[in-house]
Amino acid sequence: IEMRNYSLILFTTLFLISCGSKKELYNIECISIENEGYVKLKLLNYKNPTKFTVESASKNAIKAVLYSGYSSPTCQTQKPILKESADIDNFKKIETNFFSANGKWKTFVRNSLDSTNIKTDKTENKEFVIMVNKDQLRKYLEEQKIIKSLHTGF
Repeated sequence: IEMRNYSLILFTTLFLISCGSKKELYNIECISIENEGYVKLKLLNYKNPTKFTVESASKNAIKAVLYSGYSSPTCQTQKPILKESADIDNFKKIETNFFSANGKWKTFVRNSLDSTNIKTDKTENKEFVIMVNKDQLRKYLEEQKIIKSLHTGF
């Protein structure tokens, strides 16, 4: 029993340390998969809601599509576009330019500043709904030779 308690305390401590080291703490939920290759994501910021802008929400939505994937009952599990370590390494080479002020990232997102899309609740969490064109993003990464085409190797 003592070893089990020790393991639980160790796991909890490591989890808190890993959460504390992140610059941002946000939740991403897939609302729906839309026409023309778009996926509609809801992002909720917990840590710095006053600094959470539509731009940062858009970038975080793209990063979720690229690196982590997302899941929900309506969208099921969607794997990230960058699945292989070589793909991640290739993207890291262009990531700074891609996410720069005039970067290509802006061509893959749609969002709205309507009050229906931005909500602030009692705890001052800020929520955005962002649409990412996953199909065009994948096509761009294939054209840039960041990832292999889905049609290769068959």
